[in-house]
Amino acid sequence: MYTFVCSNCGSSEYTEENGYRICNYCGTKYVITAEDKPAVESNIELNEDVARLLQKCKEEPERAVKFAQRILEIDPSNAQARRIMAEHLNKSRKSNSGCYVATAVYGSYDCPEVWTLRRYRDNVLAETWYGRAFIRTYYAVSPTLVKWFGDKAWFKNIWKPRLDRMVLRLKAAGLKDTPYIDKNWY
Repeated sequence: MYTFVCSNCGSSEYTEENGYRICNYCGTKYVITAEDKPAVESNIELNEDVARLLQKCKEEPERAVKFAQRILEIDPSNAQARRIMAEHLNKSRKSNSGCYVATAVYGSYDCPEVWTLRRYRDNVLAETWYGRAFIRTYYAVSPTLVKWFGDKAWFKNIWKPRLDRMVLRLKAAGLKDTPYIDKNWY
């Protein structure tokens, strides 16, 4: 059997639709060409997949969490992948210990609305110098605002309708509201 592997996240799960191969894990689209179909099909052992993904964790540490998630889908008891995920969660908790506006409004850093906004930050804003400047300014100012006003109903009432509209627009533009791990864009 031919095994397709996404070059973005390492997943081998995909759907084929309208001439595209779409990664089920990260949504990356690939055009299906004649050379994508091998003349001879072969089976790859799950252990080989896990070993390959563990190697990718070492080679590409910035994407190790994605590879570790994929490993845990294949082998939920894999100790190395669990360690990588635990390290990431510890770093994430330390770096995201301050609440910001969307987190204060929605009550969690890990909820569908905030996942959508984080995707927008990482995949749209962070791609331009002025977007990165906005992000840095936001992170310089918003922790203090939230510290002072984040638990006040009036603060949430001001921001929630605006954020709700923005999330709806972003979702309509194709950004997902599924669990998300932040990119290191800085």
